[in-house]
This record gives sequence, structure tokens and C-alpha cells, in this order.
Amino acid sequence: MIVTPLSPAAAAFRNRVEDEAAFLTTCEGGDPGSPENRSIWMLGIEPGWSLADEAADTKMEGERAAKLEAYAVELQLEWPFNRNAFKLLCALEGGDPEDFRAFAQRARPFERSSTGYFKANLFPEPCNKVGEWDAHSAAKTGFTRKDDYRAWLRENRFRVMKSWIEHCRPRLVIGTGLTHLADFLEITGTPGTPTVHTITVNGHAKRLHVATNGMVPVAVIPHLSGGPHSLNSNEAIRLIVEQIRSEIGVESPA
Repeated sequence: MIVTPLSPAAAAFRNRVEDEAAFLTTCEGGDPGSPENRSIWMLGIEPGWSLADEAADTKMEGERAAKLEAYAVELQLEWPFNRNAFKLLCALEGGDPEDFRAFAQRARPFERSSTGYFKANLFPEPCNKVGEWDAHSAAKTGFTRKDDYRAWLRENRFRVMKSWIEHCRPRLVIGTGLTHLADFLEITGTPGTPTVHTITVNGHAKRLHVATNGMVPVAVIPHLSGGPHSLNSNEAIRLIVEQIRSEIGVESPA
């Protein structure tokens, strides 16, 4: 159900989501690339917002605020998802996951004004947990139910994301979160359901899907932080990357 009347904040949120020219302001950061200089896109489900982040936000110091505004690597290294994203990108570029810190310091993935890597989410409103939806989120978006919010974004944000992917032609789109396989396939214009591949690490099976029959190559993989079926070890990341490379390879940046 939609909150009525729509507040100025909710109206602004809707307008920003629907405006293709404002797309980058709804994303974390980095370089979306171009057909001549193609980037790797790392896509999550929604921005995480932990209790620690909330506490830090209430007493944010100038230096930390500046790092957050720049999406600085030094700040990203504090977050488990981003650390594992760096490990994955490092391995994709031919390195070892263990060398992720040196890779991050050198390549500066996802930072404002950096090149080669881009980070965004299917759904832009931060939540502490995927199933969570509170009064603040309802007021900001104009939706009292998260299901309605997501349905509206699938209709309005996904067409914008698809247009940007078609325009920028990333060399690889990585979707993190198998429960949203259909969403990642939709925004990359990928028909059908790609074959499932399974790797096993310490007795835990981890699935992934890789496809090349859409607008751009796409790999949909387990979440980068979380439970036993996530990519929570260097070995899991290494094996996932090997599978991606065996399916599509990864071009060197132009």
C-alpha cells in the first residue's frame, strides 16, 4: 500500500529513481565505463546498514564523512562484503584473493573518480537486514510494505539499470545473491535460466550461474558475506572465479 499523500521526501526519491540522468546518484560509486573502456559491475541486492554504521553516523567525524562521500577504499576495507568483493576482483584480474588489500590500494575499486569497477544495488534503500522495513524507509520511499517498494522498483528502476548496462557495455556484471537470479538476468537482458554450477568447500555447496547470451556477460553468485553458503572463504572465492573464467573468461581492461 502506498502512503498518501506522498511526502516531499518520497516524491524526491521516486523522481530520482525514475530519472536516467540521476542513476549514478543512486549507486555506491566507481566507474560505469563505456564500450571503449569497459568496467566490471558489482551488483548487490540492497545497501547494508549495520548497527555499527548507524552508531558511527550519529557521531560522524569530518574525516570519516569525507571517506564515506568518496566511498574511499580505506573505509570499504572495514566492511566484510567489500573486502570479499576486493578478493573476488583481485582473483578475476589474475591475482590471489589473499592479496586483496594491495589490489584495493592499487586499483581503488568503486571510489569516486576511480576507473574500471562500478558498484550498485538492485534496490537503493539501505536496510540492516534484507527482510527489514521500518518507518524511516516507508517515509523516505512512500511505501508501507517492502514488497510494494520492490515491485515499483522492478518496474521503474530496472528499466533504468538495463538502459545504463546497454549503454556502458560492462565486460562483466556480477550479481551477488542467488535469490535474485531473475532480477539480475532481467537487467542484463539475459533470456532463460543459465545452467547451475556447484562448488563445494568444507562440505558446503555453493551455486552460481553464468551466462553470455544477454547484452553482456553475467555471473550470479552467492552473497559475499553471511552464512555457510555465502562466499565466506578465500578458497570459495578462488573456485568461483575459476568457474567464471572457464565459462566466459574476463577481458583485460581496454
